[in-house]
Amino acid sequence: MDQKSAPLVDSLAAIEKKPVIGFGAPGHNQGAAMPTGMRRLLGKRIFQADVLTPKGLDDRTEGKLALQRAHEIAAEAWNADFCRFVTGGSTQSLHTVMAAVTAPGDTILIAANAHKAERTYALAAGLDAVIVPVQVDDAWDIENGVEPEALLAMLTANPSAKAFVLVSPTYYGVTSDVAALADICHDHGIPLIVDAAWGGAFAFCEGLPDDPLTKGADVAVYSAHKTMGALAQASVIVAKGNLIDRQRLWMAYELFETTSPSVPILATLDATRRDHALNGEQMWSGVISLAEGLRMTINAMPGLRVFGREHLPPDTDLDVTKVLVDVSALGVSGYAIDDWLYEHHRISMGLSDARHLLAVLSLGTTRSDVRKLVRGLHDLLRQLAADPSILPRARAVPGIATLSVEMAMSGPAAMSGSVGMVRYEDAAGRIAAEMIAPAPPGVPRLVPGQRITPAHVAWLTANRDAGAFVMDPVDPTDTTVRVVQSASTITPDQQNA
Repeated sequence: MDQKSAPLVDSLAAIEKKPVIGFGAPGHNQGAAMPTGMRRLLGKRIFQADVLTPKGLDDRTEGKLALQRAHEIAAEAWNADFCRFVTGGSTQSLHTVMAAVTAPGDTILIAANAHKAERTYALAAGLDAVIVPVQVDDAWDIENGVEPEALLAMLTANPSAKAFVLVSPTYYGVTSDVAALADICHDHGIPLIVDAAWGGAFAFCEGLPDDPLTKGADVAVYSAHKTMGALAQASVIVAKGNLIDRQRLWMAYELFETTSPSVPILATLDATRRDHALNGEQMWSGVISLAEGLRMTINAMPGLRVFGREHLPPDTDLDVTKVLVDVSALGVSGYAIDDWLYEHHRISMGLSDARHLLAVLSLGTTRSDVRKLVRGLHDLLRQLAADPSILPRARAVPGIATLSVEMAMSGPAAMSGSVGMVRYEDAAGRIAAEMIAPAPPGVPRLVPGQRITPAHVAWLTANRDAGAFVMDPVDPTDTTVRVVQSASTITPDQQNA
């Protein structure tokens, strides 16, 4: 297929030349009516591009097959048999894929460092989500990938599992040994689904890690908006091989995708695919060079150290455009530094936590951006040396390895039963009835049905007090947590559900 072609981009350009006279949605009618202030803030062209796929981007029956052709071209670009563009982010993509391989009550294996998206679908669909442990680097206090031995042990213990969902690369850019994991899955007759949200560009540049489909993965999900240049919520599902029922995957896509997908998002997915298919090597070589220079510069700064390939577990790789910095030697938290950089230099980091900062370099990162980050860090170090009190001193935070994933009852039963609110400090021994996922990276540290241990209490309260942000807690003050009302109210059926 012609990778120079971009059917959605071309169709959208045609609308601009010859506008559609609409008597349906969207009601702003290509910008004839815009909310107050939006013309000045966004301009009219974004509204002109906001049309529907039928009777807008295409004709009433989508007879021009613009979207269908875009999917086929993208499938070839990623060396896949199937592709769909998704406008609800990779959360929607992952829900779609999980729906295509499971039915309510089925068992699915999920890596311990999976995003909340995977866990929320398992809860909503009534799946038995069995957690596969990941490697934890205690020296850096980060979660890496899944070891083949760990997956094999969990599959042996759960032979009825329908699929395994892996995160590769992690938020920090570390990949797993996808080929070995795929072989294990295939030996057990199940597909390997890879949440590769941060790895959509891997297929287009030799300097980046291998794309999971080239290593035997059956499905991969990419967030094209994260680093590749598409609009927010732009995601891609690709599938390859015969272990995935592509007809069922197609139906699951139709089940979750809105009937009014955002055409601007779809068009940027189409254009992003074209750019990468034609020039991905050149585009990302520049980003990699920029990242390598930043790594060397930060690593030379007193009190800072940068995670690199020398710190990787065996048989893994690193996306070097994710620059992870350990700030613990400075005696202040990553949260505090992130806030200080934003306040004094208008710099927003990709992630901060109790001891880390993460700079994510993408196609939009400029040399000027990198210079400003370096200047900001130098300024911080100078001011800290002159007056350590400009930032609060960091308190000890327990390591991520202290957290267990023990389930005491089924998630749906915990969510729908009798519940109450207790102080974080009093929650040890109780059963969680909500999801607690500090973000980024948005990995749940508690899910409904999970036993809350003293280690959970220590980790959550320490991070909360240090400045962590929890996504949509029931109690927005992060003072109390929703728990099952009391252990005496749990029936044997609920425990075993």
